[in-house]
Amino acid sequence: MTPFVPRPDLRHGSESLAFCLRLRAGCEAEYRRRHDALWPEMRDALLGAGVLQYEIYLEPESMLLFAFVVRRSGHSMDTLPEQPTWRRWQQHMSDLILQEDGLPLRLPLRRMFRLHAESI
Repeated sequence: MTPFVPRPDLRHGSESLAFCLRLRAGCEAEYRRRHDALWPEMRDALLGAGVLQYEIYLEPESMLLFAFVVRRSGHSMDTLPEQPTWRRWQQHMSDLILQEDGLPLRLPLRRMFRLHAESI
């Protein structure tokens, strides 16, 4: 698996990353339902690891989920897999997302363009 390459983001002291996951056909509504009911302990784990913003979009023809994350530069997201809550969430979602070696098949994305509004 290719490692993620974080990029500096708009917020001072933060960086962004993007990746894709592939949703299994017919699982759109369930995927949304589970995320709408995100466990409070999973939310706390993500925020505690330095996530400032996390957005996921679906491209319905290819079933690709595009994830965009803004996180603190000093984040600890790399330690999330060690947390029982994170492992339970991955298991909870495993029937909806294509897997590789028991984890979601993540396709890292490389930024090709960025328009940045300068602060006034």
